Amino acid sequence: MNLSIQEILTQAGAFILLVWVLKRMAWKPLLKLLDERREKIRASFEEIEKAKKGVEELKYQYDQAHARIEEEARKKLQQAIDEGKQIARQLQEDSRREARNILQKAKEDITLEVDKAKVTLRNEIADLTLAATERLLHEKLDVTKDKEIVLDFIEDLEKLK
Repeated sequence: MNLSIQEILTQAGAFILLVWVLKRMAWKPLLKLLDERREKIRASFEEIEKAKKGVEELKYQYDQAHARIEEEARKKLQQAIDEGKQIARQLQEDSRREARNILQKAKEDITLEVDKAKVTLRNEIADLTLAATERLLHEKLDVTKDKEIVLDFIEDLEKLK
């Protein structure tokens, strides 16, 4: 190894000069670029975190809105069911009331018809009694004859049925 001190000193001086020039010229701009890049990456991560929080907030709001909509839908469905039940009850009450009215009207009609039939029957009985009495009076002969006339009259009545 034939290195002389002068060569070593020259190389050491050149190395120190190179380090000093690199430090002055290259390291500061290079470190500045690295710092700027590090700052951009940090800012990007912050933006990603903000966006993530924004997405989480939107998801929470969506879930809340979805839950409210479902609750409203359940309420409206229950309200429609209750309304349907109320209408069904009202229809049943109306039908029962109408059936009672029809039944009452039928009873009244039957009572009226029975009363008419009684009056008609009473009049017919009176007419028949008068006719029988008139026959008896016209043909009054004896008890046997009277009985025969009444039996004939009863037979005539049975034929009318």
